[in-house]
Parts: sequence; C-alpha cells; structure tokens
Amino acid sequence: MTAALSWPHLLSVQRISSPREQPPATAPVHSAERNAFESDYDRVVFSEPFRRLAKKTQVHPLAPNDHIHNRLIHSIEVASVGRSIAKKVQHFLRQQHPHHTELFKSIPLAVQVGCLIHDIGNPPFGHAGEYAIREWMAAHIEMICPPEVSTATRRDLLLFEGNAQGFRLAARADNPCSGYMRLTFASLGSMIKYPWASTDPRAQEAKKFSVFASEAEIFARMAHTMGLMRPDGSVARHPLSFLSEAADDICYRILDMEDAVSMRIFPEKPVKELFLRLAGMDGDSALPIAKARGKAIAALIDESVRVFIHSYPAIINAEHTNDLKRDFSSRFDDGFAEIATMYTEIFSHRAKLRYELGAYKMVGRIIKAFSLALQSLCKTKDYHASPFISRKCLDLAWDVEYIQQHRFESYEWWLRQAFDFVSGLTDNYAMQISSEIEGILTA
Repeated sequence: MTAALSWPHLLSVQRISSPREQPPATAPVHSAERNAFESDYDRVVFSEPFRRLAKKTQVHPLAPNDHIHNRLIHSIEVASVGRSIAKKVQHFLRQQHPHHTELFKSIPLAVQVGCLIHDIGNPPFGHAGEYAIREWMAAHIEMICPPEVSTATRRDLLLFEGNAQGFRLAARADNPCSGYMRLTFASLGSMIKYPWASTDPRAQEAKKFSVFASEAEIFARMAHTMGLMRPDGSVARHPLSFLSEAADDICYRILDMEDAVSMRIFPEKPVKELFLRLAGMDGDSALPIAKARGKAIAALIDESVRVFIHSYPAIINAEHTNDLKRDFSSRFDDGFAEIATMYTEIFSHRAKLRYELGAYKMVGRIIKAFSLALQSLCKTKDYHASPFISRKCLDLAWDVEYIQQHRFESYEWWLRQAFDFVSGLTDNYAMQISSEIEGILTA
C-alpha cells in the first residue's frame, strides 16, 4: 500500500511570506552555517512571546519557590524530551526509508522547535486564564462582539484556545509588535495537535482546536504544501506532532508531581515511589527523587517510541489520530491513574484557587477596557480624537504611531490585536494592567 504522506513534503522548509516579499519559487537552500530549522529555533528563543513564558503559570501561579516550573522552563524541558524521542524515531525512519537518510537529519530539531512553541500562545494564569477568557466572553459577547463582527471571530473568542493563539504567533509575519515569527511549515506541523478550526464539531466537543479563522488560509496553504489534506477535506496530523505531544504529556505528568513535592502538597516518598514504578524499578527507594524522575522519563520516552513504531503504518497513511499515550502498555495504567488522582488535589490547593478566582475578574476587566477603547477608536478613526480614557487604555498596549498607522482597520481586526496583547500578558503584568485600569495606584 502506498503511503498517503510523503516525508520530503512533510519536512517542508517553506514559510508564509511577509506581505512585503514574494514567496520563493522553490524551497530555499540550507546555508552552510545554519539550516532552516536552526533558524526556527533561533527565532523562537530570541522572541518576546517565548521570553514572556518565564512569568507565566505552568500549574502554580506566582509560586513562592523560584525553582517551581513556569511555562518557559516547562517548554525547554519538553523540547529536550521531544528531541530525545525524535532521535530514536529518526533511527527507525532511516531503517524504513534508507533513501531519505539525509533528509531525516532535520527531524530532532524540527520536533524540538515544535515543543518549544507548544505553549507560546497560552494566556496568563495557565489554563485558568483560558477558562476565564471563555467564561467572561460568554457572559459579555454582545458587548465585545457587536453585529459587525463575523460569526467565525465570535466562535474563536468564545472558545479561545492557547493552541490556536500559538499557531497565530508562530505562523504569521505581518505584525512584529506581537512577535509573529513565521516558522517553517515542518516546525508548525510538529506543534499542531488539533488540526481543525473552532467551527469543527471536535472543537465544540473537546474544547480544543489549533486554528483561528484569521489563520485559516495560512493553515490550508501549509496543509496542502505538506500533503496533509485528506480526500474528505479534513487535515491529517503531521507525524511529528505525535512526538511533540508525547513529550508534553511526559513532562507535565512527571514534573508537576515533583513541583507538588516542593510546594509541600505531597510528601516526597510516595511521589518517588510512583516514579520508580513507572520506570519499572520497584523497591529502589534509596535513589534520590531527581534520579527517580529521570528514570521515569526515560521509560516513558522508550514507550512513546515503541507506540510510534507500532502505529507507524497508520500514522504515515494519515489514519492515526489518537495520542501515543492511549496505546501505552497496561503496566503504566496504575501510575497514570494515580497521577490523575493527585492532580485533583493539586488543582484544589488553596493558594492556586485564590489566583484562579481572581483571574476571571482581572482578564475580564482588561478585555472590557480594550474592547471599549477600540470601539471608540474605530468610530473616530483617529487616536487623538478618541476620549481620554480610551487613549490611556490604548497606550497600555500600543505606541501612538502604531495606532495611527492602523486607525482605518476594522474593529474585528483590532479585536484580534487586543487578544494578541491579552494572551501575551505575563501573570504579573496582567495583575498590574488590571490594577491600572481599575484605578488602583501603587507607590
């Protein structure tokens, strides 16, 4: 049976062209110093959205211990695990497709980039920030989205998704103010776990999707170029996305437990014993927890590779959709069930609840202030003619020159820009902006 997907297409180094340039007629030749995926890596690590992850919640908002994971450290660790999985898969693929040996050199780095950017669109306060945006928008949709706003944009904002915001940041090139970085199609493919839009029934069911309506054309072009379009019009998952997803699954399950020990939510002994059971090393309790964690991660890496290899015929034929962990050996079931139970206690921790309850008010206050200010701007078409309060709100996000340059854009366009700003806020800055909007002055 001929494979539906082709690795020379899947590892495309094309990018979405900037509005000021024409796309190349052929894929660019890799330079001797730096190939396209190394360029992707550098674009990510030097970008403001990536840097801001250092002050965004992973699980514990504004944790008192400096070594508790934030989104930046989590993303770096996921990238490390993703690269390790990809190197093992690379060896397998070279055996399966010996004529593509040289092509497969780029796989570990493409996966590493996909892992680095997998959380880059997440708003402040972790997943609580996503829920706060959705619930606040549901309660105030008519105020934020008047009739002239399209149904597609309404759906996107009602079901706001950090994955889709991440694709927006990673794929686009037209707004340097927001950090749009225009990565290669292969790197983008490796980050996309949910290759559908908010209008898809799967988005409504799982509350997960990876493409806003504003990036639908970009996504379609990327999918066509990499040969991911199915005959029924749906888009297949990129094979490398299974590796990035597995790396994320491994890291947050293991390292969130280690953080819970540091936060005194759980004692060390049961967590270490859990790690050892996952590693298949029952009884070696003298091992330090850091080494036990490393053994557990190594075992989960090997299991991810095993499942990928077993599922490869379906993956390369665009027939596989489940994440790799669903097919892990049954010996991991008890450990994962125990972790799920422990998460219930983590998520109900009092310190965490306090910030998450505040997230709804803070995020809602910011969205409301910006939407009303932008509605004023779109009526006057001039920053200087807008009311004083509107100008001061706009000043929090953009330079006057940028506002004036785009003053004739539609309110819908500006609303997308506002959500770029809101989702880019760090936890600390969201609290500060909310206080400034509320008129709470600090010394």
